[in-house]
This record gives sequence, structure tokens and C-alpha cells, in this order.
Amino acid sequence: LQTNVLETEGGLSLKCVRTEAGEPDGDGRRSPVIVENSEHAISCGMVIAAVGQKGECAELENHNLMGSDRVKAEFASMRTVDPKVFAAGDGAFGGSTIVMAMHHGQRAAYYIKSYLDGISEPMPYRTPYRTRRVPVAQDLQWEILPLEEPVFHGLGENPVAFPEIEDTYDQDAALREAARCYRCDAETGSADYSVHHREDIFSMARTNPLDTAKHRAMLQRRLQPRENPFPEGRWPSLDDLVFLPANLSRLVIDPYREACRTDVTLGAELRLDPPFLLTGFDAAPQEIQKAIGLTLKESDIAYVGTHPINSSTPWIQWCRVDEARDNRAIGYIQDWHDGLGEPKGLQLGGLRGLSVSQSDQVESAIDYALHHGLELLILDGAHSLGDLEGELNNQPQFDLLPLAVLALRRQRKEETITLVYAGGVRSGTDAAKLIAMGASAVVYGVAAAMAMGGVINANSMSYQSDRTIEERALGLQALLKANAGEASMMARCTGKTRLHNLEPEDLRSVTLAAAETTRIPLVGHQGGDADYSSVSV
Repeated sequence: LQTNVLETEGGLSLKCVRTEAGEPDGDGRRSPVIVENSEHAISCGMVIAAVGQKGECAELENHNLMGSDRVKAEFASMRTVDPKVFAAGDGAFGGSTIVMAMHHGQRAAYYIKSYLDGISEPMPYRTPYRTRRVPVAQDLQWEILPLEEPVFHGLGENPVAFPEIEDTYDQDAALREAARCYRCDAETGSADYSVHHREDIFSMARTNPLDTAKHRAMLQRRLQPRENPFPEGRWPSLDDLVFLPANLSRLVIDPYREACRTDVTLGAELRLDPPFLLTGFDAAPQEIQKAIGLTLKESDIAYVGTHPINSSTPWIQWCRVDEARDNRAIGYIQDWHDGLGEPKGLQLGGLRGLSVSQSDQVESAIDYALHHGLELLILDGAHSLGDLEGELNNQPQFDLLPLAVLALRRQRKEETITLVYAGGVRSGTDAAKLIAMGASAVVYGVAAAMAMGGVINANSMSYQSDRTIEERALGLQALLKANAGEASMMARCTGKTRLHNLEPEDLRSVTLAAAETTRIPLVGHQGGDADYSSVSV
């Protein structure tokens, strides 16, 4: 316990006494008790006094921004009572560490930027984690580089001057250390390759060929049977469909010589290129909607939902029962149900159509659409229009698409109504398979959300504040561009120069469940509407 500070010839002397825990009080707590004859002195070069501070500012008090000893602010938003004034650090939340003050500054900067961007309810701030965005080092010498420790100097001869205790890496040393990193966080596992496989390869390369026991142990681990990927009752998936390639060693349609068109027109005016739509973000945070707006502004893609993302984004309105039509929409989609009256919005013009989610309602919905001259039918296989929870909580009903195609074919009205599929679409390959089955366009929901930083939390999608609007937009643009290229690649593999020239005959099923659901024949079978319900393997 410090009792006094005295000046001496060599600097300062800190007078202290020793203490020990006393007897417990009524609450069981022990108070310190001074030990008799324990006085001693500590020689010091410098003493830094830790004293309490109190903030005072008459101007802030006049604007009701000051509390008893600090600026009044909410930590959740870093705002004061004046929505244009933000506060952070010791002056607003009391004394703390420098690291905490830096954190306050980052929080305040985030909420100030949200305010300037016009976001009234920003997502809660979270410290951004950027380690996964570090480029992977590609140094061929990684395996022979030794560990390099930074040079340690210690406290030095004059610690009061706060000298550098440890050197940092120079650029060359940093690159050598980075090259040693396995980058496990960047690993993309698959059925054929995983982190364990790579570790086995390293281990086998370094094991003495004569060490048969270790080689046998590694082999036994590799021979362990994996879990059956097709258990009883497994839901059919688009992964169960494969393309029949028209090539042996190279693409029939060389990307360097011949283009593959991916554009399509819905109705008379809505041109999509690539043939993608977005949905599920009606109630998303404003940052997400702004990112979608930036993406759609730069592309020929539209949004489907109950309200527009912004005023400049192409939007197809999904209208529920008795919901008014918005003249800003370029088209209107009515939710189908038996007993639906005359279609509304005829006087507004634009694209008109239905959405259907039940297999037993497809034929009646098509009859209604043909009778009233509607142009579009959205097959909502996961109840996902406007809200991502449907796609996260429901198995996609891929049978809607072949049922719709067969219903139109029976009436000899194929291509009279444009078919769009929504629900469970993840990749460009998925899109190509659905287009081969008869869809003109597909709708992305969960995949688009994850490209913008969304995280599946139980049965809903959540977002963190560790990405800017521009970064989210770049992520979505990258997904759409990659999926468009992937879809066109599938068309090229089958010898097509246009994505929409893909046909069901270009596909085969590898499971009975997928064959029954999609009407795509099994591998080894000829095309046609075969019945696989009695086939056994």
C-alpha cells in the first residue's frame, strides 16, 4: 500500500507498507490490514499517478449532451440525444484501455458511415474478421523453410524511453513465414479431397519406405468405408442429375472461339442476361438491400418480391390476395389458389403471371394462365418468394417443373407460358439443369444471401457488420458471374451455343428418387417417360 512519494537525489522514492487479509466481515469479505513494522521504500525513476477524471463542457451542457461527468451516449449506436452527434472513448463511457478506445472509434466510424449512407437501422457492429481474405502464399520452397523467430531485445538499458522490445518481420521474412502456412481456413473440402487427404500425402512423403507399420496404419485409415451417401428416404437433389457430354478430351464449343448465349426475354420486354432473378430480401437489413441495388443496377437481372429493393431496380411484384398493384413494377405475379378471380392489374400493363407451390395445383394454375392470357408461371418449389425462411425450412419440389412442362405439352401450348423455377437453386450447374428441364430462368435466394456474407443461423439467415455495402455487392456480382459462366460451360459440354438449347435428353439421373421426381431417365436407360417406381437395385 503506497503511503507517500518523496524526492531523492537519484529520482523518487515510493513509501509503502505491506498489508494482509483481515477477518471476514458479515458478508464474508476480508478487508486489508496493515502489517506492523512493514514500512519500506521503492526507488523509482518515474511515478505515473492514476487519478479519476471528470468531463466538463458548458457548450455540450447547453445542448443537453453532458451527464454528470461524461458525454451522454448509447453504446448500442454510439449516438447522443442529437442524432447527428456521436461519442466514443473515455469521455463518453469512462476510463478504459487504449485497445477499448480504439474499438470505440471503430464502432463510432461504422455508425457514422451508416448515418451518412441513409441507413436508419444499421446492423449491430461486430469487429471484422479479415484473415480469410489474405491471399494464399504460393511459394514452392514452403516445405524446406525453417521457422524464423523475431529478434528479441528485451527492456534495454533505458526502459523509461519505451524502446522496441522485439523486431518485426521485414517483407522477405514475412513472405517466408506466410509460405509456411497450410491455410487450413482456405481449404475447400470435397468428396474426393479434404484436409485429411492432404495430411496423409504429407505424412506418406516423409515416412521411411521401410516403416511398414506406419504405412499400414495410414492405409487402413484410408480404407475405412464412408457413410452411405444415398440412405433410404433421401430427398432427390439436383446433384443426382448429370449431363451427357458431347466431348472426350476438350469442349465441343471452345470458349475462345465461339460464344454461348445466356440471355432470355420474359414476356415481351424483360430481358435477362444471365437468366437469373433474385428473391427473399423483402425484410433484409438496409445494407443488404443497398448491395442488391448496386448489383442489379449494373446487370440485366430483376428482383421478385412484395416491394422493390430501390426505385431504380427492375422489380416484379409478388402480389398476395387482395394486395394492391404498384405501378412501379415491371410485372405482377399473383399467388395461385383455387377459386382465384379475374387477374388484377390488367390496366397497368407489363408482365403478368402466377406463382404456384403445390404439385397438385400445377395443372389448374396452367389452365387459368392460358385462359386469361398470362405470360409467366413461377414454380415456387420451396415457398421462397420474398422470404428466405421458406428455402431454408422446406425441401425443394423439383417435380413442379416437369409437371408444368407435361401439362403444357398435353395442350400443345409449350412455350406459350414462360416457366421460372425458384427454390433450392445454388449454382450455375443447378441453373443449367433446370433450364434443360424446361425453365427459362431461375431464382436465387439463399445462395445470393451467402455471397453477401449471410450466415445460416438455425432456420434463418443472419448478417454481420464486417462487410461494407460495396464488398457485399462485389460478392453477389461474383456469384452471378461465376454461375453464368458455369451454366454456359454445361451447355458447351453438350455441344450447344445457347444455354436455352439444353434439353432433358442432355441429362441422366443417378438415383431412382431423382428419376421419379424429374422424369429424367436413369443412366443406362433410353429417354422417355419411364416408370421407375418398381425398379430395384
